[in-house]
Amino acid sequence: MPRTLVIDDDHHLQSLITETGSDDFSFAFSDQEALDILSEDHSIDIALVSIDSDKIGGMGLFRLLKGERRLRIPRIALTGGNDLTVIRNAMKDGAVDFLTKPVSVDDLQATIDKVFQDCEARRKAWRTESELAAIRREIDVAGDLQQRILPSDFPKRDDLDVFARTTPAQDIGGDFYDFFELGPDKLGLIVADVSGKGVPAAFFMAVARTLIRAVALTEHEPGACLEQVNRLLYQHDIPGMFVSVFYGILNTKTWEMAYANGGHLPPYLIPGDGGAIRTLSGGDGVVLGIQDEIPYEQDSVIIDPGGALFFYTDGVTEAFDVNRNQFSDERLTNYLLENRSLSAHALTNNAFAFINLFTGDAPQSDDITSLVIKRF
Repeated sequence: MPRTLVIDDDHHLQSLITETGSDDFSFAFSDQEALDILSEDHSIDIALVSIDSDKIGGMGLFRLLKGERRLRIPRIALTGGNDLTVIRNAMKDGAVDFLTKPVSVDDLQATIDKVFQDCEARRKAWRTESELAAIRREIDVAGDLQQRILPSDFPKRDDLDVFARTTPAQDIGGDFYDFFELGPDKLGLIVADVSGKGVPAAFFMAVARTLIRAVALTEHEPGACLEQVNRLLYQHDIPGMFVSVFYGILNTKTWEMAYANGGHLPPYLIPGDGGAIRTLSGGDGVVLGIQDEIPYEQDSVIIDPGGALFFYTDGVTEAFDVNRNQFSDERLTNYLLENRSLSAHALTNNAFAFINLFTGDAPQSDDITSLVIKRF
């Protein structure tokens, strides 16, 4: 039962309420007494305010209760007449309901209960909205931080061109790419896809990326690196989380790239001599984080002058249009054939534009990521 302060000098109303035996009502017979009670007793939920009395309340007190934040509680206007102008003014100044005298106990109780329930529902909705807004801000910050940890400064070199891009399906994605120097002539290249989406995937992505980078400094072979990272992820024991990873180390003197594949889609090799486009074979292994002590085979490939590698995640080929048709490996292969002469930057961005054109108004169902390295 809500606590109600009755601000009125009508002793008949006080007697009527007192006879009910309820302890949920307090009474104020002057404006100052009402203000004192409201200032000191924070358990008051509702004020029942006389708005047409010459001695107490009135619209002046009504407006004061509206303006004072510390005194701001739901107000029910109490009037002795049926002047609609007075009632409208009260509602305009914040009344949530009104009662006209003579008041029956049943009407009074029903009105108070209704007002209290409505106000509680609004408070709950406001709190929910505020909590959602806070979560929204946290997600925005997390998404921004996630984008910031992905490399955005691409190497400017005379011998090669590197570019990567990712578009998460939600505000926070599970895909990631990375590249980093492992000495004067070695470049680490990674594309990975974490299971799930949202905050858990983003957290696991950050862990996986950090571990790969750290282990790569001491494990100079891709297969050995993935074995160690898999072992560490498995020891973290994060239920339901795993990551597919394709990791290559490119020697920029010999243009040989050693690589290992942890359950990921192999990149496309685009020969510079106009030869057939193919996916890299070998170096197969399972996704990281679900089994301990998994060996990861290693293989290698040579990138010839003008050649390129197109790394990607399954969000590329599994992008759907409004009719649930997939973008498909065939469309991707045809795109690469027709655009093989483009720079890494153009090949990546045009691929995203092509996918967006294909999907149209269909919602994005998965993160889309690609990384391209091209030899000059």
